[in-house]
Amino acid sequence: MITGDIKETAQSIAKDIGIIRPQDDINDRSFTGHEFITKKLEDQQTILKQVIREPSGLVFARTEPIHKQTLIDLLSKEVRNAIHQ
Repeated sequence: MITGDIKETAQSIAKDIGIIRPQDDINDRSFTGHEFITKKLEDQQTILKQVIREPSGLVFARTEPIHKQTLIDLLSKEVRNAIHQ
C-alpha cells in the first residue's frame, strides 16, 4: 500500500483490510517514503523481496511522487529478477 496518509492511519487501514497480518511485525512492514528512500539500496531490496516471497504486504505512508516512482522501479526490478531465477 502506498499512500500520502500519515503512518498511523496507513497502518490502521492496512491492518483492517489484511495487508498487514496480526502476526506481522509492523516495524518491518511499515515505512514513510522518507524512511524507505534514505535506507541503503541493499536494505531497500531486502524489504521489497519479502513481499515477493511471502503473501503479505508493506505499507508506505507520507509518500511523495518521487518516493512512489522509486518504489515502483525497485519493485519492478525485483519481480523481474524473481521471474528469471
